[in-house]
Amino acid sequence: MQQPSSEARAHLAALDVKQAFGEVMDGLAATDDLLTVVVSDYGRRLSLDHLRQTSPDKFVQVGIAEQNQIEVASALANEGFHVFVPGYAPFVTGRALDQVRVHLGLMGAPAVIVGLSAGYGGGHLGATHMALEDIAIMRTIPGVSVFCPADNVELAQTLAELAASPRPAYVRITCGEAGFLAHPEGPLPAHGDAYVLDGPDAGEPADVTLVTCGTITREVLAAAAILRDRGVSARVVEAQRIKPLDAQTMREVAKASSLLVTVEEHSVLGGLGGAMAEWASSFGLGPDAPSAPVPLLRLGCPDAYPEADYPPALRRRAGLDAESIARSVLDRVASKG
Repeated sequence: MQQPSSEARAHLAALDVKQAFGEVMDGLAATDDLLTVVVSDYGRRLSLDHLRQTSPDKFVQVGIAEQNQIEVASALANEGFHVFVPGYAPFVTGRALDQVRVHLGLMGAPAVIVGLSAGYGGGHLGATHMALEDIAIMRTIPGVSVFCPADNVELAQTLAELAASPRPAYVRITCGEAGFLAHPEGPLPAHGDAYVLDGPDAGEPADVTLVTCGTITREVLAAAAILRDRGVSARVVEAQRIKPLDAQTMREVAKASSLLVTVEEHSVLGGLGGAMAEWASSFGLGPDAPSAPVPLLRLGCPDAYPEADYPPALRRRAGLDAESIARSVLDRVASKG
């Protein structure tokens, strides 16, 4: 995999995530004659104007009709086109679930759904625009891979890899502050692999391993620094691919951790925490299981519909800012004496 330069990383990091998506699509279209983007009205907010003007045959607008969007995209993908299907995360997953289940799941259409403004990204518009169940929905569809990049550089890497190797997939995009880079320098992890971002290496002992995904990774890194200041050895692992989960890395960190903590801007039910709990239940019974079960603390959005507000406020109320994450971990550590 070609590694992006420092200049390329800084450029992508400075963009709004929707601008980054449009720029990546534009770049891929320049070298991929089969690339096609199917949008449902929302496309006008994705910096796709240049693509639409220079390559109108690669831009398909279906109007406000997410179910039809999935059907058109799947038909094109089945004909060999490299198809991306962007839209508001709650609508392109929940509203179009039957079409996703049939076309991507049952029939295996190699289309890539891109869920924008996931988590609390659309929170100021109310609960209808908050995608807090989308990971849970999409990872239950057989054959569909689920990705949640931490920054725009990882997003670009994921989109490029899926364009080169099309398959049924969901790419979840959460909104974070511009400028954040999970990997400011050095090699990016292999596509989809979980990766230790901070703290002891995977096989080295740690009091706590925080496993996270999406742009909330920034808060988790800050929480890990707070924990270390309080005398707790903390490791941060980013799981950019949630399905299939990188079981090998999770096995390594679990065996070297006293506590596993998942942190996500998604419901505490069915997302990364749910995937980790399912994996851990099998891991605990395996031949190389630790001598004692490793406890798992799941931090995420409450199982309730929140009132409308802006994302930073919603994250604070859910206990997903750095201070709150650290406090939850410290409370759990203290309760175990």
